[in-house]
Amino acid sequence: MGKRIAIIGGGPAGLAAAKAIGLEPNAKDKFSNVDLYERHSNVGGLWTYTGNKDLVRAQVPSTTNENSGEILSASARTSEERFVSPMYENMETNIPKDIMQFRDFPMPEEYESFPTRGEIADYIRSYARTIPSNVNLLYNKNIISLTKKDNEWELVYQDLNDRDNEIARKYDDVVLAQGHFDSPYIPDVPGLKEWYNKDPESITHSKYFNNVKPYKGKNVLIIGNSASGLDIATQCITYAKSVTMSSKSESPFKDVIISDVGQIGVVAKYDINDNRSVTTVDGEKIKDIDVVIFCTGYLYKIPFLKSYQGGETGLTGTGSQFRYLYKQLFYIPDPTLSTMLVPQKIIPFPFAECQAQYIARVLSGRVNLPSKDAMLKEYELELAEKGEGNAFHAMPGTADCEYCNTLFKEIKGTDKDGFVAEYWDERRTERRAHIVEYKSKRLQLIVKYAEKLQKENNPYVLLRGEFNP
Repeated sequence: MGKRIAIIGGGPAGLAAAKAIGLEPNAKDKFSNVDLYERHSNVGGLWTYTGNKDLVRAQVPSTTNENSGEILSASARTSEERFVSPMYENMETNIPKDIMQFRDFPMPEEYESFPTRGEIADYIRSYARTIPSNVNLLYNKNIISLTKKDNEWELVYQDLNDRDNEIARKYDDVVLAQGHFDSPYIPDVPGLKEWYNKDPESITHSKYFNNVKPYKGKNVLIIGNSASGLDIATQCITYAKSVTMSSKSESPFKDVIISDVGQIGVVAKYDINDNRSVTTVDGEKIKDIDVVIFCTGYLYKIPFLKSYQGGETGLTGTGSQFRYLYKQLFYIPDPTLSTMLVPQKIIPFPFAECQAQYIARVLSGRVNLPSKDAMLKEYELELAEKGEGNAFHAMPGTADCEYCNTLFKEIKGTDKDGFVAEYWDERRTERRAHIVEYKSKRLQLIVKYAEKLQKENNPYVLLRGEFNP
């Protein structure tokens, strides 16, 4: 009897895992079943665009796994209404297509250098067709619980086409590929909760941003200056009355200047009763704020995981990081649980394939993990080097290339058979090193384009083709 494998999530990570596991030598003998669960009606993960975000909002504040969550409208019925994506209407990638793509699966020539979210969704769905037929792709399946019982994983799911039934299945190993852009992080700042209670529609998160039309004639405050904050600010100048951005550190795109966006420091106080004002740590005050958009990232949260959540060696902790992971992959106390694409500042598609090739070989038994003591020692060294919280998962510069190449050492001797990812050679690594520079130049062009739309009083639409400012 072969192993029973569950993969949770039909985005790039889950599909890469499914492909690698399905291509293992003698996979049909080694695995009795490989099931991939996806809660939408098609693959795509976070690239599955859900345009109607009016029926969902985040709890405010949302700082830990315990006090975070989403508030659903009673009328949110379909999977697209219940499980909204952070994708917004006019969105393109931050990564050039040639460095973003899966191995031996180039993006279409007609795609521009920075493809649209819709093009990437189509590309991912095409990639899914390369997965071997011995993997079962199960759609409209919402995971209710995942629990370790009697040395087996019990997975309970709800079929969204028949919500009266909850179905339980047993597995030997589980790959968590559900993504980590689902539970918004919103800081707890004095006055914010009162503001939210009085005017909940005026406090939101980048996950629920769709387009600029709701912000016409409004004064918008954006919290955060990374990629999403900068992109949303650029779009909003075309239709909002004013846009102000609050930053706590230098933006990775510091060369991109939006002349019509005001800049303030970290907000220390919100006061809806004092002319809807905020005051910064430096004492600066701005008022008449209509909407606050938090571009402050996400928590590491797995609501359906009922085992290994708390305690001294729990996986999720407060939500600032995942804990006790060997090579950012295998949960050391129970390596039958693995989690993909946890690190930040990475090139996700090739990164997922590098992780998948290692996971597949471990699951099939062609590669053995070190002892738990050895894995724990490596984890503790990594933790001491990087620190706790988000920093533990950060891979700045070309650290993701180096990480991926270390995984090739782990599969040495097995790389003649089965799925093999693409190695980060000197040429690829050099191109990866300049991605922020490439995107900065693109953003500078987009800002000029947005300023043109602003003068014409036209809402932002995606820039495609030639534009000469």
